[in-house]
Amino acid sequence: MPELYQLRELAAFGEAGTISKAAEIIGISQPAMSRSMKLLEEEIGVPLFIRTSNTIMLNETGKKAVEYAKSITKEVQNAVEAIRAFDRQGKTILVGSEAPAPLWAVISMLSNTYIDKTIAGELKSRKILEEGLSSGTYRYIITMQPVRLTGFSTFRLGEEKLMFLLPDSHPLAKRRTLSFSDMDGENMLLYEHIGSWKGLPEKMLPHSKFFIQSDRLAFEELVRKSSLPSFASDLTDIEEDGKAAIPISDDEAKAEFFISARTADQNTLTMLSKHFRENFRKGRTAI
Repeated sequence: MPELYQLRELAAFGEAGTISKAAEIIGISQPAMSRSMKLLEEEIGVPLFIRTSNTIMLNETGKKAVEYAKSITKEVQNAVEAIRAFDRQGKTILVGSEAPAPLWAVISMLSNTYIDKTIAGELKSRKILEEGLSSGTYRYIITMQPVRLTGFSTFRLGEEKLMFLLPDSHPLAKRRTLSFSDMDGENMLLYEHIGSWKGLPEKMLPHSKFFIQSDRLAFEELVRKSSLPSFASDLTDIEEDGKAAIPISDDEAKAEFFISARTADQNTLTMLSKHFRENFRKGRTAI
């Protein structure tokens, strides 16, 4: 019977069209690829190629074999990924969210509840989150609208409110509230991975220039040391010496979040919702 590596090589040949390109894709030498394809023909018992002195091409049977090879290798890869996912589910609880700050808060709470498991999170769109919850990829998801799926429960998690984080020396640092229009035109630091808030700063501050950072730790260090304003969330704490957090008065700076899971996890959802409201409206984190 053909080996899996031979089917992968045949599929690569079907994509590349030549032995040399297919060998490069697979990462083996051209002579090794040629020997492997010849051995594959012998294993199957029928010719798959048309050979001349300078070229090798698939015959009609070979083209059909490529289709089967692609299908088989894809199924094997899907099976491997499913097995890995099953293993992760036993060791890891994955939380998906539309926004970063409530995700960090929920991960913190779950870490104290499931002390023998790894708690991981990722930012995704609502559609992907709901599909992942249904398939079992996510144990919990955080969305900006209630989830209505049979067999799942949704609890209101709480609100998030954005603020401007200004140096104490900034002319507006003593204000009790600020609007987006008050800050339009200011140069600002901005974290790239802000989930559902993405696009809001550019929309509400069209005349501002943003210095965007993708590395979380580097961004937080810049926020602490830079004189540039940034955004903050009211959900979790960071050190803010020399900084003033001013609430944003615009409705666009507020969001409501819901947390969903299978109905069997309803007690944990109740705990998360209650704990979130009691403990995660006291601090703020730069975003």
